[in-house]
Amino acid sequence: MIHRLLAALVLIGCSHFALAQNRLVQGQILNDQTGEPVPFATLGVPGRSIGTVADEQGRYLLRLPPDLGDTLVVTSVGFARTAVPPAALAGGQRVFRLRPQEQELLGVVVQRRPVHAALLGQSRAKGDVLWMGGSSGKETVDDEWGWELGTVLTPLRRTYLEEFHVFLADNNYQQLRFRLNLYALENGRPGKALLSQDIQLISTTKQRGWLSVDLRPYDLQLEGQPVVATIQWLQSETQDPWNKYFSIPVTRQKKQVMVERENSEAIWTIHAMQPSLYFTVMTE
Repeated sequence: MIHRLLAALVLIGCSHFALAQNRLVQGQILNDQTGEPVPFATLGVPGRSIGTVADEQGRYLLRLPPDLGDTLVVTSVGFARTAVPPAALAGGQRVFRLRPQEQELLGVVVQRRPVHAALLGQSRAKGDVLWMGGSSGKETVDDEWGWELGTVLTPLRRTYLEEFHVFLADNNYQQLRFRLNLYALENGRPGKALLSQDIQLISTTKQRGWLSVDLRPYDLQLEGQPVVATIQWLQSETQDPWNKYFSIPVTRQKKQVMVERENSEAIWTIHAMQPSLYFTVMTE
């Protein structure tokens, strides 16, 4: 996110003023059936760069403009979306409940045809530029959480997902937590979420290089049609956010296959690039 780093440098001088204008909303996300916290639920205002992610206990800090008149949407993997109207926020509602939702699994395989090993995505550790994310030049980190970056993938045949990998060229955080998301491709952009299980990747001690997660326990499969795979920034250390960032190599492409959005409800942007992330797979 080269453009985001440049913007951060410009905004350093006015960050204190902007924060003073926002109101801080604090609360918790709970499971509507059990009353238990929903860890790492996302909160966002549709079409706007306003949002965050809850912590392990479902607690959140959300920075809202004082004149917000838009609906707040709360989501999490395996739960139905909850819309919070402006009147509820103005009335002091701070605890939001999510209803568990049965979702169709991407695939549970009983019997396979003959398969062979393959890669799906960009497995190069180097790119033309580094796409940056982070909190450099800011006093807050939580309003960056929820950011997503990913790519369109086109398996030619039925494909079974074995592992997922993303390359971190830079990483100044002691800990970073990401969520793997898969979406159906609809009108050239991510559409329906396909995963019903929360799959996360965690880097520690400023880890660089390939960050991976084993997908075999989830029994996931893709059909021979385009999908979108993204990583979503869920959490990082919150102390001393200055000069903290991470980067992912991206390669220029003729086709617009890279997708990005600021938070879970922001508008997707499309780029003629491809990030260094990929799946190791078994394909028919």
